[in-house]
Amino acid sequence: MAQNYSSLIVTTWSKKINAGLDKNCTMLQCVNRDYQAEADNGTSEIKIATPESVATGAYTGTLPAYSAATVSSQSLKLDQSLYFAFSVPDIVQAQTNISLTDSILTKAQKAIDEGIDKYIFSMNQYVDEGNIIEGDASEPVAITVENVYSLFVSLAKLLKNSGAITPQKQGWVAVHPDIEEVLLLCEQFSGSSNESDNAKKEGSIGRIAGLDVFVSSNIGKEEDSSYTVMAGTTDGITYASQLKKFEQIRAEQSFDTVVRGLYTYGALALNPKALAVLKCKI
Repeated sequence: MAQNYSSLIVTTWSKKINAGLDKNCTMLQCVNRDYQAEADNGTSEIKIATPESVATGAYTGTLPAYSAATVSSQSLKLDQSLYFAFSVPDIVQAQTNISLTDSILTKAQKAIDEGIDKYIFSMNQYVDEGNIIEGDASEPVAITVENVYSLFVSLAKLLKNSGAITPQKQGWVAVHPDIEEVLLLCEQFSGSSNESDNAKKEGSIGRIAGLDVFVSSNIGKEEDSSYTVMAGTTDGITYASQLKKFEQIRAEQSFDTVVRGLYTYGALALNPKALAVLKCKI
């Protein structure tokens, strides 16, 4: 009697793909997933209510007149999508062949990683205007081995002044490998990161100015060869995703099985003051 492996296959591959993305996708280390549970329940648009201000002051025996806290409503829409597809001669054998499974998963995850990295990094356009370091209109700040540390200190200072970085909440910074090269030549980074290895976040190459450094070739290099460096805390951006579809079909011109999936996702710059940007050139 033929057995139906479809349910097992969907469950197994879905979990493995999601687990790999959560661990290896660079920008997913820099966001919060506070609303993922609603996405897991099939919601494609999540309404988020956020209090904008709370009245406070010294208490002198009576309370002055105050209004109710203003609440803003935003929507986290899972309106981005990526697909992946592959074929194998025997899907059951592929699922039980660990090396083949890992190879297929790595390729699928790498394709999705690139799209997610670029999309989340694009949230830098919503950063609070007071948290931007840039040169004049025609010339970005020149970043060098000599000034990279002070520039990153300034990024961290912006986040501290806006209340994003606290003793309980540390910051991160995401850079292109070209910026990483400058960092690696900076004495403050190479000399101080080793001593804080135990404290740095998983996936980070080290810390500078109290910021965990994350690197991806998918982010930060602009078309005019300038660079955007984004820093923040996980309060800045919220992210949610769904593996919307995952199915297997028989190939038309062979006996292979085609496996394909549709991954949908979305992000929202929920707290622009918990983000900071450096516009620079090398």
